[in-house]
Amino acid sequence: MHLPGKLLLAALLALAFAAPQAAFAQSSPGTISGPEALRILRDLDLSPELGRDSAGDPRIVFQMDGLHARMNFFDCRQSRCRSLQLETALDLTPGSSFQFANEYNRKYRYGRIYLDEEMDPYLQFDFELPMARVEEYIISQLETFELLLGHLTSEFDF
Repeated sequence: MHLPGKLLLAALLALAFAAPQAAFAQSSPGTISGPEALRILRDLDLSPELGRDSAGDPRIVFQMDGLHARMNFFDCRQSRCRSLQLETALDLTPGSSFQFANEYNRKYRYGRIYLDEEMDPYLQFDFELPMARVEEYIISQLETFELLLGHLTSEFDF
């Protein structure tokens, strides 16, 4: 008769120790999951779609200022990621130049440009997530990315 009580007690203790671990996995400070980031982008009306990259990490494609953009996830463990990269490209008929890319990279601190094989400029913006207020921080980083994108498109009257 005492055995079921002991088993029940052992099961309850196991759940008590597992619950904080499960809660941490869902709300680990300084991390975000793909679905959580998707919600932020949806709330900003950026038409996001969640997918996966070749490594199996989340990747969100979205629209910003009429351009296709991506949110790439890095430093991921158990579906929680610690850093993000925002990325977009301009498809230019004449392409750009290494001189332009170098000048842009010198002038703008946070974003960086590289040129693909067709000399089209790709804008990338990387950032790590803070330990608190992750949602607010991501929104502020999207605003910075939008400013960088505005500078880039104005250079080409795009």
